[in-house]
Amino acid sequence: MISYIIMLIAFEGIDGSGKTTQAKKLYRYLVAKGIPVSLYREPGGTKLGEKLREIIITEEMDERTELFLFEASRSRLITEKVIKDLKKGKTVILDRFTLSTLAYQGYGKGIDLEVINEFNRFATWGIEPNLIVFIDVPVEVAIKRLKNRTRFESKEFLERVRRGFLEIVKDKRNVVIIDGAKEENTVFEEILKTLSGIFSI
Repeated sequence: MISYIIMLIAFEGIDGSGKTTQAKKLYRYLVAKGIPVSLYREPGGTKLGEKLREIIITEEMDERTELFLFEASRSRLITEKVIKDLKKGKTVILDRFTLSTLAYQGYGKGIDLEVINEFNRFATWGIEPNLIVFIDVPVEVAIKRLKNRTRFESKEFLERVRRGFLEIVKDKRNVVIIDGAKEENTVFEEILKTLSGIFSI
């Protein structure tokens, strides 16, 4: 019998870190092991959230409006999906969560961190991940991976965001830092090692 603990796991990192790839790999791996699991992305994950995601991606807006839309999507995801899934006994994997807002809108775009923390707490109903997998890569590596994207942030912006992530996670007990510059399967093996004490996998 598979042994597991119901968990909320968030994958965090700058654009190009590989966090989405690794979140999907973990989801597929746990499904194959018979562990009840859901995977959602932020912003998005619900009908409303996906509409808000499209607006965020395609429309020009100031940083405060952007923050409100991120938090609205998050609130909907938490109430419509995450809380219900956890109550059903599912492990929930999130591709981005509150640390991304702090890093991008706070360190990247200059919004006061305490304001963001208050919005995060309100939108999540105080729910926090059991585990945060922060996949760290040098910005130069991330940019090489992003070269085929039609839109991504500047090197200077991503440097601020990465520094923000590193500052945020340094004192958090529920964070593991993974070197995302390594080969994709090697990164995933390190993630599985981290989870080996939680899931019998």
